[in-house]
Amino acid sequence: MRNFLRYTVVGLFSLAMFDANCVTLKITCRAKGIELELFQEAIDEWIKLTGDQHRVEVVTLPHSSNECFALYKQWLSAKSFDIDVLQMDFPWVGAFGDVLTDLKQIYKDGEIDEKDIFPTINKNMYFNGKLVALPAYTDCEVMYYRKDLLEKYGRPVPNTWQELYETAKFIQEQERRTNNRFYGYVFQAKAFEMLTCNFVQLIDTFGGAVIKDGRAVISSKECTDALVFLINCLKNASTRSVLNYSEEEARGLFQAGNAVFMNSWPYAWSLMNDSSTAVSGKIDVMPIPVGNLEKGKSSGVIGGWFFSVSKYSKHAPIAADLIKFLSSKAQHKIRAKFAYAPAYKSLYKDAEVLEQNQFFSVLSNSLENAVARPSLTFGKNYPRASQEIFNVINTAMTESLEEVDDVKIARKYLSRLNRKLNIIIDRKTHKKKSSEGSFKKLVKMVKSFFESQK
Repeated sequence: MRNFLRYTVVGLFSLAMFDANCVTLKITCRAKGIELELFQEAIDEWIKLTGDQHRVEVVTLPHSSNECFALYKQWLSAKSFDIDVLQMDFPWVGAFGDVLTDLKQIYKDGEIDEKDIFPTINKNMYFNGKLVALPAYTDCEVMYYRKDLLEKYGRPVPNTWQELYETAKFIQEQERRTNNRFYGYVFQAKAFEMLTCNFVQLIDTFGGAVIKDGRAVISSKECTDALVFLINCLKNASTRSVLNYSEEEARGLFQAGNAVFMNSWPYAWSLMNDSSTAVSGKIDVMPIPVGNLEKGKSSGVIGGWFFSVSKYSKHAPIAADLIKFLSSKAQHKIRAKFAYAPAYKSLYKDAEVLEQNQFFSVLSNSLENAVARPSLTFGKNYPRASQEIFNVINTAMTESLEEVDDVKIARKYLSRLNRKLNIIIDRKTHKKKSSEGSFKKLVKMVKSFFESQK
């Protein structure tokens, strides 16, 4: 009996020691495509590597990026320690960087192969010189097209937006003879973040920009030309339903065999090439076309998601180890086989990866020429700036259906948008100066106090 009690006490003591070392982490994750499934498998593998010492709870994020941002703002403003690891959209690092853990304080030099990560992505992993994010996967928009239909009608793969428009319009007219639900070009024009991505990308191909020398320049001729083009596509080569389309609605229409062209992210490739779809084996990928041959370039807006550790996590070192594993080149290679674009340049030359996704050679070039959303300029105010962009562009397109003069309506809305964006920039600058002024006053008061005590 005495031995039984002794062994029981020892057993309970050992269990208590194990419990003391066992940590339960909470990580947020999206459920778009098979993303959640892939990350769950990776998390399970990491748990095994720790000797089943730790646990991880996955908190599924809302589908809407805007809702995710609002949720993060609520958690981080409250200094909540409930969530350890945050899956962050590309432009959010500038908004939340000051409440994210500096990973350089945890990792040893050389633990992260930053030289192999695309420069634009690497640049956005930092906030005020601190490493606060690691790539979960990257994204860069590409143009999907029906290679069987281009061959059927003897049309080449377009290099410019005008060529795409003419081909889309022509094939739409031909296919409509037997399918009245067929459209030339399907895209995402719903008033949400994807429309900001699409418009930033489009104006870059026309040689324009949202920001130049710290000021909004979205009312330029190049931006006007881009919006006029988008309006004409809506009127003559697409469906009005795109005004309410996000990525999945656009994919549904294209995947059903009811469109020639569709711009979207790489994740759609493996889903649409599933043997059960109407377009399996009939599609290919091309770079985003050029809008203006003299001023623009073949572009693609860069996107993707990062992993960050909350500054308020009670288990930052362990959480940092988890995201180092999830962001490793080996894990990027696994996800690349399912068309989640890797952030590592070397994987675009990997034979296994290219065998699964031949279009990654196109994507690699797009990533080299990619344009970023203006999140660094707007910082914490980026969501508001993006909301102004997608709301105004969606409204301009909606109301243009009743307008005759496309150029007039484009100028009207873009001039208003330009003013709004500059107001946001001015308020940010004023707030920064006010904050700096307050700090200087405080320093002066403290200095005066100590001098008076002498």
